[in-house]
Order: sequence, then structure tokens, then C-alpha cells
Amino acid sequence: MLKQLTFLFISTTLFYGCTFSPQTENIEKANLEGHWLNKEYLDALANNHSPKKVIDNFTFYATELLIDNKKGDSICVFNGQVEFSFLPFKRNGDTLKLKLNQSPQTEIIYSVSDKTLSFTDKELNRVFTFVRADSSLIDRTYTPAVAFPTAVNQHTFEGFWELFEHNSTNKIVQMDKFGVVKGWEKYENYSVCVNGDCMANEDGDVIFFGTKTKSDMYGFYSKGDTISIYDLKPITDPDEKPVYKNGQPIGLLVRKK
Repeated sequence: MLKQLTFLFISTTLFYGCTFSPQTENIEKANLEGHWLNKEYLDALANNHSPKKVIDNFTFYATELLIDNKKGDSICVFNGQVEFSFLPFKRNGDTLKLKLNQSPQTEIIYSVSDKTLSFTDKELNRVFTFVRADSSLIDRTYTPAVAFPTAVNQHTFEGFWELFEHNSTNKIVQMDKFGVVKGWEKYENYSVCVNGDCMANEDGDVIFFGTKTKSDMYGFYSKGDTISIYDLKPITDPDEKPVYKNGQPIGLLVRKK
């Protein structure tokens, strides 16, 4: 009888020990602070190097999620171009609950195994996944600082290019991931349009090249290791929202191997 009671005590202790341990682990929350980038968008952009093609085939409204522990109870949603939305949330473990898009409550869930944030948009019937941005992508010239435009530049214009302009000697131009242009006497910086808040080009994509005193808008078309640059021609009436199409080619960029 004593042996039976001893076995029962040990078995009961082991049972409660096994069930209690995971609860203890769940008390410690993951650190979600940082910049989280839309994985599906960047994967698509890495394949076709065209923001317009991504938009045509992929519906999205959030390109980056910014979580700052100092803010505590709000998350910043960036649409990729100009719009920031600060939304209050409630945290339950590794799940953030907030009102996002058309849904009264969206759950953004952190996956420990994948190290991703994801949420389901019921209106669009799709899952969006976000990966944490490397600190080297953060551009602090924005307020607040963001990482998505830098990631877009990496998949489109970052690198060394041989530039062929009409009536001009070809030159080597460098474009870095933070939008700086070197080696082209006309321009010092660039910015790639990623959605309709910037500008619409029916024939392809839009980029702005600029200096401290001006900003010029062009169309571009990527194919392999080349990017064709075009003048843009308006195709809408003056009182309508501007829409453009590619005009005459003004240059060709060939990536240096």
C-alpha cells in the first residue's frame, strides 16, 4: 500500500510539473520592437523589380509596421509612400489586437518559430506576413524613421550602373539604398514610387530624380539587368487626377557586373 501511495504522489507531482512549465514560459513576452516589412510585397518586387507589377497583382495597404516600446500602446502603420497611421492596440501574450482596415478587430500574431508577424484580412481574404527589418535598412531622414523605402531601393536601383544618355558620353553612376545618386552631374538623389499616392504611369513605373532645388519625374521599365528611363506625358485633363504614359526614352541604365 505504501508503494502505491508513493507512486501516486510521484505521478501526480510529475503531471502538475509538466502542465505548469509551459504556463511559466508563456509569461515572458517576445520583444516585438522594431520595423516589420511586408514579406509578400518585397518577395514579389525581388522577382520583377517593378512596383507597378506588384500593385497590379497584389492588393496591400500596409507595407511596414513600426513598434516602439516607448509608445507602449500604439503601432504605426506605413503605406509605403506618405501615409502614417498610429493605431492603439491591446496585447495578449504575443498577439496584438487592433482595428485595422475595415475589420473592427484584427489580431497580429507573432510566430516564435518563423520570427514573423502575420494577420488575416477578412475583407481581402488573405494573410499578410511581416519580417523584421535589418537595422542597416532604417532611414532616419524620415519622421518617423522607416525601412521600407530602403528595401524597395535595394530591389530596384541600388548598385553601380553604366548610364547611356542621348547626345552624351556614357558614365558610371552609383545609386545607394538610401536614395543617393553619385556620378551623374544632373542629380543627387532619387525616390521610387510604390503606389498611387505618388504618381500613376499606365506604361510602367515612376521615379523622381532630384537635387536640393529641383525634382524631375520619369517613367522607367526594368528588364533583366537594364532599366529604360522615359519622359512622361500626361493623358488626363488638367482638372483630373494626373495619369501619365511613357514618352520618349531619355536614357538606359545597364547594371555593372
